[in-house]
Amino acid sequence: MRRFASALLVVLALCAVAVALFYFTSRTPQDTAARPMEDKAFMIDGRPMTCRELFPPGCDFDLQYSYNRWGERLDNFVDTSDLGPYARDIGFAASAKLSLQACRLSETSGKTILEFVELARRDHPEAGSPQVFPFWNRARQFLCPGV
Repeated sequence: MRRFASALLVVLALCAVAVALFYFTSRTPQDTAARPMEDKAFMIDGRPMTCRELFPPGCDFDLQYSYNRWGERLDNFVDTSDLGPYARDIGFAASAKLSLQACRLSETSGKTILEFVELARRDHPEAGSPQVFPFWNRARQFLCPGV
């Protein structure tokens, strides 16, 4: 019985060493931080503006990605597109954000206006399909065609 207990202890110790070795070799070093996404500046209302400046609460990864990708056309798009009366009510920044969100969401296969309405309601709980459909439709046609 003592041999069995000794053998079991050796096996458990080897397993513990193997787990510890795996843990330490598979960890990424703590000092290598993720590289932040560039916060590009584009001309908005006649002056260079970054995503963080246009959307003061801040830009999450998806919004920053969208701004970096389509922000160059954003000023002209929001000012010249017929986004409906809801766009006039919520203003430039909110209209720009909805347009960028429409572009980003439409990049994902299988996403429709239904998912966009759900996304839009996070910032605009009063909005329904009639209010946000112009953003979905126009952004995909003119801000980010081919997405």
